[in-house]
Amino acid sequence: MNYKVQYFVFQFLGWATLMTLIAMFNLKDNGFSATLFLFLSVVFICNVLLSHFYRLIINKLKWLDDKIHILILKIIVASFILGIVFSIIVNLSSRIITDTNPRLIEIGDVTFGAVIYFIWSMLYVGFLLFYKARRQEFKNMQLLTLNTEVELKNLRSQLNPHFMFNAMNSIRALIDENPTKSKEAVTQLANVLRNSLIHSKKQEITLEEELSIVNDYLGLEKIRYEERLKITQQISPETLACLVPPLLVQTLVENGIKHGIAKIIKGGELILESKMEEDKLKIYVINTGKIYTDNVSLTSVGVENTLKRLKLLYGNKASFSLLQREDKVIAEIEIPKTKQA
Repeated sequence: MNYKVQYFVFQFLGWATLMTLIAMFNLKDNGFSATLFLFLSVVFICNVLLSHFYRLIINKLKWLDDKIHILILKIIVASFILGIVFSIIVNLSSRIITDTNPRLIEIGDVTFGAVIYFIWSMLYVGFLLFYKARRQEFKNMQLLTLNTEVELKNLRSQLNPHFMFNAMNSIRALIDENPTKSKEAVTQLANVLRNSLIHSKKQEITLEEELSIVNDYLGLEKIRYEERLKITQQISPETLACLVPPLLVQTLVENGIKHGIAKIIKGGELILESKMEEDKLKIYVINTGKIYTDNVSLTSVGVENTLKRLKLLYGNKASFSLLQREDKVIAEIEIPKTKQA
């Protein structure tokens, strides 16, 4: 059962159990009567509606976001107020149904109602926290699976014979021509492989760490494509501490080169941009090429994976789009502003 079904099942069972216990105590003294049944039915319905309205307030005002002592204080105050309402419901129902004339607010009924609603509150809050913890655990498992897929995809891409051959062949050509640069290329290759393993196990890393991975990858591709690959970066310094999913930008950069620039004889340009707009981090990966080259579309593995990861981490607060503008493909990512503690 999902959360809503479970809530309504426990809601009805809980109040029905309470009414049954009250009925059992009354049966000893007065026996069963239609009047008692009608009275308990009215009290049952009123309290189901009242507690449901109370639940809506808890969720609307986001009580669970408060600190624990503030939350408990709110529950105590709310339980006392609901205890007064409970007393009014009980005594007003008794006055209408049984023709008795009790006071609407009885201290004993208020105390009993306050205790009942305090217990209800603690059970509901505990149930809600448990449900949210389970849901977060499930989301974390999904995210871990997606991160593992990204890790495997990057390793397959970076360890496949074609990539390794080109990278090693480029390094070999540099050994005599430029020994210093060849050593740097070996270091970059090692960094690409190591970071694919290390960072992909995390939920988020800083944009600065992500760009370090991207720059090592681009360094190797620059050796391969030489003048065919022009790289431009416009990174706002204030964005470097912001957190992003690992290998998110690297995957889009890899797609841009593989499905865009690599398909063009004269090569093209790859542009990386990042900036802050209010409380949003915006990242742009722009490359020369076309979206539908070689049947690459919005449903390609890299793009689909990006959409899933953003959805799991940020829900509706993040967005991703892939646009064609003249001869450029523009990948735009927008995520909430969060920084490393």
